[in-house]
Amino acid sequence: MNTTKAKIALSLVPSSLTTPLLDGSVKIEGVAVVPHAAKSVDDNSRAMLSGGFDVAEMSLATFARAKDRGAKLIGLPVFPGRRFIQPGVAVAKGRRFASPREFAGKTVALPQYWLTSSMWHRGVLQHEYGVAPDQVNWVTAVVERGESAFPTRVKVTVREGAKIPELLDSGEIDAALLPRPVAGGTCLFRDPAQAQREYMLATGIFPIMHFIVMREEVAELAPALMRAFEEAKTRAAAPEPPIQGMSVEDGTRAIGRDPWPYGLAKNRLVLDTFLGYAHEQGLVRRRQSVDALFVNG
Repeated sequence: MNTTKAKIALSLVPSSLTTPLLDGSVKIEGVAVVPHAAKSVDDNSRAMLSGGFDVAEMSLATFARAKDRGAKLIGLPVFPGRRFIQPGVAVAKGRRFASPREFAGKTVALPQYWLTSSMWHRGVLQHEYGVAPDQVNWVTAVVERGESAFPTRVKVTVREGAKIPELLDSGEIDAALLPRPVAGGTCLFRDPAQAQREYMLATGIFPIMHFIVMREEVAELAPALMRAFEEAKTRAAAPEPPIQGMSVEDGTRAIGRDPWPYGLAKNRLVLDTFLGYAHEQGLVRRRQSVDALFVNG
C-alpha cells in the first residue's frame, strides 16, 4: 500500500478558525504539513507573490491583482478573514462630518491604496454614499504590494512611513479609512455596531479581507483542504465577534446566519461585489468572474 503523503508548506494567521490546523489538532488527509504561523496577512501575501508557500492565507485584493497578471495561484473558498469596515472610518479632531458623503474634495488617508479594506472602503463610499475615488485627495503610508501604479484619474500622495493616527491628530488630513479602529481621531459613526448591522441588512455583505490561496500545482489537494478547514471551524474555541462592539452571540443573531460560511454558493454575492469594485477602481484590467478564480469554479 502506498503511504506516501504530499508535503506542503502552509502559512496561516493564527486565529480561532486556523489554529487547529497550525497546532496539528486537525489533520489534512493524505498531506504532511509544514506549518507556519504568519505574523500578518501582509507578510503572507508578499510571500505568495514569490511562491514562498504552497497554501497560505492571502489578501483578496493582492490575489485578484496577481491573477490578473497571470500568477499561477488558485483560490480555495475558505474565508477566515472577514470584517466590517465602518469602525475604521475615522475623522480628524475638530472635523465635523454628518456622513461619508461629505468626504468629496477632502484629504483622506489609507494605509495602502490597494489594501483589501481600502478597496471595500472606496467601493462603499462610491456605491452607498455617492463619492467616487477621483473626488477625494488620497494619502497612503505603506509601500504597495507588487505593482504600485495608481489610476491616472485619481490623486494619491504616498507618504511612506507616515503615522496615520498622527496625521489625524495634527489635522493634516480630514479623515482616514482604516481596517480597524485606531488611536487618533474619532469614528465618524456615533454607533459603529449599529452602522455595521445596518450595512449588513441593506446589502447582505460581510466583507471578505483575506482567504486561503494555493499554488495551482497543489490544486488536487483542495477537497482534503476543504474538509480540514471545515473541521477546524467546528473546533473554533473562541470565534471573533462578527460585529465589532457586540458579543459573538449578539453579532451572529444580528447577521442572522453563520458569519463565517465557506464554499462559493454562500459567498458569491460578496465575492462578485468585490470583483466589481476591483475592475471599477483599476486594480485589475478585466472584469474577473468568481468561478474563474476558485478551484472547482
